[in-house]
Amino acid sequence: MLTKIKRKLFKANHSASVIERFFSDSPEFEPGDGKVLQYVGISSMYLSPMEILMYHLLREQGFDVDYLVYDENVPINEVITKEREESQGKERFWNKSCAHGQAMLKAGKIPYKTIPISSLVQDEVDSLPDLNSVLGFQRDEIDFGNIVEGALFRYYKSLSFGSDAELVAKRMLVTALSNYHCVKYLCEANDYKYVLLSHGIYVTWQPVVEYCKKNGIEYICYDRAKTKDHGNFNVSQPSPDWSFDEAWSKYAERELTNSERQQVHKYLEEREHQQGDVYSYNSSNRSDSNEQKRQLGIPQHRKCVTLFTNLIWDAANVSRDIAFSSALDCVEKTIEKFRDQDDVQVIIRSHPGEKVIGTEERYDQLIRAKFGDNLPSNVTLITPEDNINSFTVIDMTDVGVVNTSTVGLEMAVLGKSVIVIADTHYRGKGFTLDATSSKDYFEMIDAALTSTETEVSKQRLAEKYFYMMMFLYQQKLPTRYEAGVFKGYSSDSFKDLSNSDALRQIIQKLADPKPQPKPQLMEWSKKAA
Repeated sequence: MLTKIKRKLFKANHSASVIERFFSDSPEFEPGDGKVLQYVGISSMYLSPMEILMYHLLREQGFDVDYLVYDENVPINEVITKEREESQGKERFWNKSCAHGQAMLKAGKIPYKTIPISSLVQDEVDSLPDLNSVLGFQRDEIDFGNIVEGALFRYYKSLSFGSDAELVAKRMLVTALSNYHCVKYLCEANDYKYVLLSHGIYVTWQPVVEYCKKNGIEYICYDRAKTKDHGNFNVSQPSPDWSFDEAWSKYAERELTNSERQQVHKYLEEREHQQGDVYSYNSSNRSDSNEQKRQLGIPQHRKCVTLFTNLIWDAANVSRDIAFSSALDCVEKTIEKFRDQDDVQVIIRSHPGEKVIGTEERYDQLIRAKFGDNLPSNVTLITPEDNINSFTVIDMTDVGVVNTSTVGLEMAVLGKSVIVIADTHYRGKGFTLDATSSKDYFEMIDAALTSTETEVSKQRLAEKYFYMMMFLYQQKLPTRYEAGVFKGYSSDSFKDLSNSDALRQIIQKLADPKPQPKPQLMEWSKKAA
């Protein structure tokens, strides 16, 4: 425990000192006519050094920037989970987070503003009679109850809420409404060119997105991407939404070069070990699929239908169902459909994030609770503890079923049949089977199981989409981390920051007064032409 505390203190002090040195020679920029609202909210996160740099790059472009964050008075937000409240206490955890963030902002020479928590909002929320009234709450035709519900999934890391859900939901609603009214006031008082914010979901950022959408204000969302030291930037689109339909329509007819295809497959090989990814879920090596089937007790003659699950509580995936009422409903109905069918094995591959990130509801436990001793013999549950590489599971699979997971795209690149049951960004791009109901879902499985050919045209489309997603959509960031500790920027000082730096180019594009396509993929329109 002492080592953990020392590590956190080191990270906090180290980040501030690195930032202070970097900006010690930064010039004072004279603001022009344009204004930008940089709505950060949580001042101490993995994106904070980049956000501080973005502030100065915006100032360099002539913008007057309002940098907006929480202080210690916020009742709750999405990083304050039940686990953290119980283990550390809200005040202890959050006050340290604020102190760390404020130290970085001071080191970065940022005159930040704070988001006020309105007593009128608090009184209004306190008067709501029960949980249902909170989850049904609307303001200005915006469904705040839905925003709160998504944050509750994250708070409990479960689709089931605790006995204190009403109290927690009210705290979440106070935060969401305070954010909304603060941004509404600032936007009405200032002619902002756009609002810049991360994520775009949960109680911190989604109220801002909804306000911007309702009032025709352009907003730019950014987030950490899948690859280390990379980010994604979306114009008027929340950052968890990786859709790039406009760029795809321009790019889909262009064939990849041999070099680009080689990049795709080389990167896929690297993803077997995920050394370059933000989260590493594959701790074991890829193994022979036939040997793995033998170890799992799966007869070699059986074809495998594998359902790859998401974290059950992740609001980026929840409520995107199309073919079934929920992903769990799909799992249960698939098990029943193929019950004891000798030529088909149903594999449920639980998301490794259940172990890496954590969850209070695991798919294997939910399935065992549902079926008990009546779980069919041709069903295999693969849990994170089984330590089986995802690509070994793909190799075993004849038909893959996904909700929103990237593994569906990887399977398509490898020539596998993939059925998509929910609203994910690569749905409808021509290389997946897109189920709209349980009826056509089962028809798709039956057809795929009897097919003997790999459709090369679909595989080529998937390669192209994967190339766009991994090599064009993600942007290299000028921040460096080692073992989770911020080590610095791509240059030694702000004055030395290269004009060719990707983040500087993005800021310059955002400063361009020409109308931007919506959604835009920054560098893509040029590359996709």
